[in-house]
Amino acid sequence: LVIFSLSFALSVSAQQDAQYTQYMFNGLVLNPAYAGTRETLSAMVLYRNQWTNFDGAPKTFSASVHSIMGDNMGLGLFLENDKIGVHNRFSVYGSYAYHIYLNDDQAKLSLGIQGGVLNYRSDWNQLHQEGLVQDLDDPSFDPSQIYSKLSPNFGLGAYYYSDRFYAGISMPHLLNSTLDDISKTSLYERHFFFTTGIVADISPSIKFKPTLLLKSVPGYAPLEADVNLNLLILDQLWLGVGFQTEKAIVFLLEYQFNNGFRLGYSYDLGMSDLAPYHGGSHEIMLGFDFNVKEPEVILSPRFF
Repeated sequence: LVIFSLSFALSVSAQQDAQYTQYMFNGLVLNPAYAGTRETLSAMVLYRNQWTNFDGAPKTFSASVHSIMGDNMGLGLFLENDKIGVHNRFSVYGSYAYHIYLNDDQAKLSLGIQGGVLNYRSDWNQLHQEGLVQDLDDPSFDPSQIYSKLSPNFGLGAYYYSDRFYAGISMPHLLNSTLDDISKTSLYERHFFFTTGIVADISPSIKFKPTLLLKSVPGYAPLEADVNLNLLILDQLWLGVGFQTEKAIVFLLEYQFNNGFRLGYSYDLGMSDLAPYHGGSHEIMLGFDFNVKEPEVILSPRFF
């Protein structure tokens, strides 16, 4: 009952896209126009364990790779597996972005599009295996029922960026999808994202980077915001703290190695009514940047 109630609440009255605390280091998950903006071949894997010790809580794995192609094009690929209770959503999207140079090449505007598919799968037999179904004759929890649906979709985005500032707006899923034609239960509603951030020098060795993420599903979920304040120390170590209107305080760190590797970790301290029943949310990220334009040149740290 707890698993069913949790998954129903998350799919009906909240954001449907997976949540990421380290969104500021993983822009392709929100905006296809981000493809190629690091001007390198950039790859990343991320695992999120939300609400630890809470049965049926979300667990998300994602992987992305994108690169600049020539001077004006970016290509990207994003895969994600998001599991909540008995429900599993696997998606794969390809991205294309075109970069327009502005202000004597000091800033750029990237316009992006993505297309792909989402597979939604529900396996009610998991509840029987865990002994959570009391009425074994209830057809709603038929252990032989494994529901699966494949749904195509595409999205759009725009991303303005320079060395010290960025702002982007996107709608990753333009098509509304339903689980079936009878109940009209929503598989995907249109999500809107707005992101922005800036980097300023505090001292020769410390930089300050505040970021903002706004998330909206008009008519379906309230406007939500993530605010993060990050410090970059010696161009290698990121330390940050943030607040989510979903009632969580977040702490994060990332270390940028000289060989292009990046390792990040974040912890969400829940402040909602569920907080006493779980151990918070953990997220770990591993990234790699390879200079495709001048491989012999050591990459300078990227702020976005």
